[in-house]
Amino acid sequence: MPVALHSSLDGGPVSLDILSGLRQELAFSVGEYRGRVERVREAMRAARVDVLLVKEPSNVLYLCGLQSFSMYGGECIILPLDGEPTLVVHPPEAGTALLHTWIDDVHTFDASATHEQYLASLLRDKGLDKAGIAIEKKSIGVTVAFQDSLAAQMPGVEFADGSALVPSARILKSSAEIAHLRKAAAITDLGSAAAIEAAGEGKTDNDIAAAASFALIQGGSEYMALSPIVTSGRRSGILHSTHKRVPLRKGDSILIEVGASYQRYTAPTMRTISIGDPDAGVIRMAGACLSALDKVIEAIRPGITSDEVARAGWEGMDLAGPGLVFHGVFGYAVGCNFPPTWADGTAFITLGDHTVLQPGMVFHHPVAFRRLGEYGVAFSETSVVTEDGCEVLTSTERRLFIR
Repeated sequence: MPVALHSSLDGGPVSLDILSGLRQELAFSVGEYRGRVERVREAMRAARVDVLLVKEPSNVLYLCGLQSFSMYGGECIILPLDGEPTLVVHPPEAGTALLHTWIDDVHTFDASATHEQYLASLLRDKGLDKAGIAIEKKSIGVTVAFQDSLAAQMPGVEFADGSALVPSARILKSSAEIAHLRKAAAITDLGSAAAIEAAGEGKTDNDIAAAASFALIQGGSEYMALSPIVTSGRRSGILHSTHKRVPLRKGDSILIEVGASYQRYTAPTMRTISIGDPDAGVIRMAGACLSALDKVIEAIRPGITSDEVARAGWEGMDLAGPGLVFHGVFGYAVGCNFPPTWADGTAFITLGDHTVLQPGMVFHHPVAFRRLGEYGVAFSETSVVTEDGCEVLTSTERRLFIR
């Protein structure tokens, strides 16, 4: 016999009434969010876009505050040039949407209709189906199937690519965002300290990851965009390897990378530990890493290009010698995001990138060198570009730790 379920699962508009008086958990003021919307609208006007369908999960978060550990379920903001935005979510997400968003016009789509059918119907109801509509074609929240299905529901509409519109507003962090990043950095440092303290001969890489995880969560972190990364011994020479129950032995080099999440904002850091006296090659590589990182941080200031900062970083690499594995990125922008990444994709510090740095840009600087299959060394900081240079937000001592 069918059971009568909550009305929010039927599709259509939902309101705060369904939360039974539960207080909302907005990460920022409504004024902060409205300012973001207006900056995106400026970009829309320049691109001659009348309506933007925002489906990149971190962009949805940025504009309306929606947080859930189950994103990629059809969440979408309909953002017209004029009037109020609309948030559409998968029916079971009505509660978390209303808990976190400032937007009043929240909808769930009917279970008897597809997400694309509901969006097309809503656009028609709002008189927006004949407008110049853009979707975020490069987003991991936009599949080929979504694009094909929406196009089938709206014949005659030619969808522009609006992938760059929200990132153009996200690239400069507000003072409120930087305040969240400071809190994230403080918790990150707790995780780094716990990881370093947990390292020792006879323990495992999992022991270090567990200590870091406990400290991060106890310190106030929400679920993280990336779990603590720990790789040791010869595996530390393999890019993007992490803990796998590996015993720690004397002479092992251990890379740790942690990043707490505060209101979905992350300020990561990387450090290197040696179990006992490090190999001469590890010492040399650590010196090169630290030199490169120092030069990057010293070079950052408003008006300089990403390419110029990267060139300063490359100057510090000479100490390491030839044959290294290095990704070539001396910085990538961080802000708010969901798994599987804490990078926000708005800016990079690498050769050939001529983006001009401005106050309010925030970067993680992952200087990590590896001798493939032998050992690796890594150090990083998170920094914010200031009016006259940069400020490092993370504060764990920057050195090779011996345990």
